[in-house]
Amino acid sequence: MTLASGFLEAEGYVAIFNAVDAMTKATNVTVRGVVKLGGGLVAVSVTGDLATVEEAIAVGAEAAKVHAPGRHRFIVFANPSEPVEALALQPGILV
Repeated sequence: MTLASGFLEAEGYVAIFNAVDAMTKATNVTVRGVVKLGGGLVAVSVTGDLATVEEAIAVGAEAAKVHAPGRHRFIVFANPSEPVEALALQPGILV
């Protein structure tokens, strides 16, 4: 099984924690960490199989909209490169 990685960023911890709660209740992804990006933005990293990560990110983005309308972004990597995978597994490290 290829590990997929997904990242969701939103404005504020409340939006991200709401997203994490929704993602983990709706899917079986592994939350790898939350990182403060600056400027009020916070990101979460999740991993799992591709379909599950895509679903989790979609659910999380909808949940983040409640607290951060218009201030959220996301990306899913189906087969991440080694540096992206390293960031997904340990958010906040410099590669």
